[in-house]
Amino acid sequence: MNIQTVTELYITFRDSLKYRDSSVKKSRIKHTIREFAQFVGVSKKTELITEEDCTSFLNRRNTTVTNAWKKDHCAIKKLFEWACLRGYAPINPVPKQLPVFPDAHPAYIYNNDELKRLFDASLTYMKAESLVTDPRCIRFILMTTYAMGLRISETLAIRFKHIDRKQQIIHIEDSKFFKSRYVTYNHQVARLIDEVFEWRKSDSYPMEPDNYVFVSKLGKPVNFVTLHCIFAKIRKKANLYFPELKRYQPRIHDLRHSFATNVLKSWYKEGKDVQALLPKLSIYLGHSNVAYTSVYLSMMPEILEKANELFYIYKNQDNENSTDNRD
Repeated sequence: MNIQTVTELYITFRDSLKYRDSSVKKSRIKHTIREFAQFVGVSKKTELITEEDCTSFLNRRNTTVTNAWKKDHCAIKKLFEWACLRGYAPINPVPKQLPVFPDAHPAYIYNNDELKRLFDASLTYMKAESLVTDPRCIRFILMTTYAMGLRISETLAIRFKHIDRKQQIIHIEDSKFFKSRYVTYNHQVARLIDEVFEWRKSDSYPMEPDNYVFVSKLGKPVNFVTLHCIFAKIRKKANLYFPELKRYQPRIHDLRHSFATNVLKSWYKEGKDVQALLPKLSIYLGHSNVAYTSVYLSMMPEILEKANELFYIYKNQDNENSTDNRD
């Protein structure tokens, strides 16, 4: 059986089981395995596909192992595992021994000027008008992701039924780890949401409860992979490409990191107990453990300096008490 037929059978199988994957993840898996079929040749028999074919596909962008590489590897591995169980492929040719993964991508915290440049560039990055991509939609996606501290997959998955404009709440449904949560927003974000609704109305897009909020000119949900390609162009237009950082360039996900860090900074400047409020931010962000949220504290020199001062005071008090006890 050829790889294209097996790929489409696998996609149909996954759809029939109604996996609890986000729409973004489903779209990415379909895109990856269909791209793989095109890469090796749609008419190629599964028994003729080799480990070298799979490795060449995984390294098609570059030989550096990235998160995208890992996701591609997982997608085609599961495709062949399924095919082998059903007799559509004699062996699983996907490499079993994985290469050494590089260090995790460090967070990049955008300052206010950089955020403005990004949002402005999202309207002007295209050299010619697109029949598919609406720059206003891209700008709204980036602004919403930052203003609410969302994962990009969460932003793209928002439907009209998830938004309660009266209560200023958005329901984030089946996000990472299949968790759902409600996130509130302030009056500034409310104005942004109003702009999004006006954009949809002015372009006569359907606005039924199940319709996605962020769509292309064709009325289809914005594709996750396409958005990342667009963001690379926007980043360059905004002069936020740094050759010295090599593969560790600022990302869309860093909008979420910037939101979290700015929230902590504002609490610190207002004299609030940042440590006591950390669990609330953790719940808002949808973290499974407050330890993941506490990482943002290390990105704030002013808080670290304050912590060092408190530790110094505590240490001196402890030394004084020890001296008193000896006396």
